[in-house]
Amino acid sequence: MGNALADDDGYVTEAMLDYYRVRAKGGVGLVITQCVSINREDMMPYSLALFDDKFIPGMKRLVETIHEQGARVSIQLMHPGLLLLLLPSLPQDMTIKAPAITPRMTAGKPYGELEEKDIERYVNDFAQTAHRVVESGADAVDLHACHGCLLSTFLSPATNRRADRYGGSVENRTRFTREAVEAIRREVGREFPLTVRINGNDDVEGGVTPGEVVQQAVIIESAGADAIGISSGLEYWSTLMAPSYATPEGITVSVTEKVKRALEVPVIAAGKIRPELADQIVSEGKADFIAMGRPLLADPELPDKLRNGRSEDIRRCVYCNNCMKLAWRSCTVNPFLYKEAMLPLIPAKSPKRIVVIGGGIAGMQSAVFLAERGHHVYLYEAGSELGGQWQLASNVPGKEDYAYFISYLRRSLDRLGVPVVLNAQVTPEKVLAIKPDAVIVATGAAPQGLNVSGAALSHVVQANDIIQGKAQANGRVAIIGGSILGIEVAALLAEQGKEVSLISHGRLGGRKGPEEKITFRALMKRLLDFRIPMYLKTDILEITKDFVILSLDGEIFSLPADTVILAVGVRPVDQIAEELEGLVPDIYKVGDCVVPGNAAQATFGAARLATEI
Repeated sequence: MGNALADDDGYVTEAMLDYYRVRAKGGVGLVITQCVSINREDMMPYSLALFDDKFIPGMKRLVETIHEQGARVSIQLMHPGLLLLLLPSLPQDMTIKAPAITPRMTAGKPYGELEEKDIERYVNDFAQTAHRVVESGADAVDLHACHGCLLSTFLSPATNRRADRYGGSVENRTRFTREAVEAIRREVGREFPLTVRINGNDDVEGGVTPGEVVQQAVIIESAGADAIGISSGLEYWSTLMAPSYATPEGITVSVTEKVKRALEVPVIAAGKIRPELADQIVSEGKADFIAMGRPLLADPELPDKLRNGRSEDIRRCVYCNNCMKLAWRSCTVNPFLYKEAMLPLIPAKSPKRIVVIGGGIAGMQSAVFLAERGHHVYLYEAGSELGGQWQLASNVPGKEDYAYFISYLRRSLDRLGVPVVLNAQVTPEKVLAIKPDAVIVATGAAPQGLNVSGAALSHVVQANDIIQGKAQANGRVAIIGGSILGIEVAALLAEQGKEVSLISHGRLGGRKGPEEKITFRALMKRLLDFRIPMYLKTDILEITKDFVILSLDGEIFSLPADTVILAVGVRPVDQIAEELEGLVPDIYKVGDCVVPGNAAQATFGAARLATEI
C-alpha cells in the first residue's frame, strides 16, 4: 500500500517506521512494503527509493523495525509506467513510459514509447535494485507487475500494441516481465524468495483474459518466481484496483483458483477479502496466501485479534475508500492511520466531566477516545439509534458493511461504561444539570433545500428520505444533484425499474468533481448500464407540478417529473452550541456541524479533539 511517508528524496522516515511497526506487531506473517523506485528518472514523488546504495542504511532500519515485531518483510520493486497518470501534475522533464501510445491515454501528457534498449536498461535496474534488497536484510523481493505499472502495461493487450518481440502473443507480452524475473534471479541467487504480482483482470475492454493470465503465470513461474500474486485493475481506468463498497467481495478468487491449478509454486489472493472469505479461500485450496491492504490500514491488529478469537473487536474496513482521496488521505474507522506516533493515547492528568451531544460517528468516536483517556463522558443522541448520517448510509445497497463501524463504536462505549441516552432532546437546562467541565457538540448536518420556485411542493422530497423509506418515488423521477448521493439514489431507483433522470448544476461527483475516482467509476458504470439520462452544467429555474424547468446552454427545457428528489448537499446544525455559549466552561464542535466533510475527516477531528482535552 502506498503511503506517501517517504521524504522528498525517497528515504525512510520516522513516520514510515511507525506505520510499518504497528502492522508488523499486529500479527501479519509478511509485510510487503510500498513500491521502491528502481531508477531516478521515473521516481514517483514521496515513494521509497532503492536505485542507489545510499538508500540501503534507511532500508535496513525499516527491515529491522519489522523484524523486531516478529514479521518477515519483502520489498516491492516497481517502475510506475502509466501509474504516473494518477499524479495531479508530473515533475519537470518526466515522461510517462509505455509500450505503445493508445487512444485511451490522456491527451496533453508527455508519453514515451520504449525502445528495446530501454527495456534492457530497465531489466538491469530491476536486478541491481533487487541486489540492494538482499543487502538491506529483507526476507524476499516482490516484483510489481499489475495495476498499470510499466510491466503491467506490457502484459496487457489493452495497452501493449507493439509489433516487435515484446508485443502481440502472450509469450511476447510476457517477455519483459520474464526477463526481469530471470535477471533478478541471477542477481539474488536461487534461494532468495522472489514473488511476482500480476493482474487477473485488467477491468478494461480488451484486457487480459483468464486463459492469458494462466499462461503468463506459467511463464513467470518457469523464469524463477517462487510465488505469484493475483490482483486486478488498470488503476487509472479501473474500479477493481481498490474495490469499493460498490464492488462485490473476492473479485480475483475465480482466476486465482485457475492460476493455482496450473502452478507448482504458491499463489497469493488479493482484492476485497474479508477474514471469513480469507479462511474459506485457503481451506478450499483456491489460494495459499491472502494479501490484505486496506483491512490492515483499518486495524493493524486484525491478525492477532483473529488468532485470539476476538473477531468482534476488529475495526473492519468498510471499503468507503476515504483512504484513497488525494485531498484527505485518512481512514474512517482508524483516524490514526499515518499518525501512529499519536498512540497510545495519554491518560488525562485531570479527568473531566464531559457531555457529548450527538451520536453520529463524530460524537461516538469522541466519546470513546475521551473515555479511553479517563474522562467521565455522557453521550446524548436525539434519535432512536446511534450512527447519524453513517447509519443512513448503511441503508444504501452495497453499503451494509458501514454498520460494522457503528457496532464497533457501540461496543466500545459499552466496554468503557459510557452512559448513552437516546431520544434525548438536549436543552441548555439539561446540560447545566450535569455540571459539565466541557461540552462536545457533534450534531451533524441536515439536508439542504433548493432555492427555486416550487421546491416546497409535496412531490419534492429529500434523497435521505428515499433511502430511509420515509418517501416514495412515483412515476417519472428527476434527481437534482450530481453528488455521490445523487448518483447512488439514481442507480437504486433505476434498478427498481423507475424512469430516472439526473440533473447537476456542475460536474458529477460533487461541486469540484469526485474526490476519489475508483468508487466514482463504479457508480458511473451503473448509470451507464441503466442508461440514465444526465443533464450536466444545468440550472434549475422552477419546479412545477409536472415538470422541472431547466436552462441548458442558455436554452429553456421542460423535463417531465412526477417525483423530484433533492441531493444538493447538507448544512451544519449547531444551534445548541450557540445556546450554550457562555454557560459552560468549554464548548467544542466536531464533525459536520463545523463544516460538512467526509467521514474520515469527522473521525480524525474527533481523535484530535480527544487528545487535546
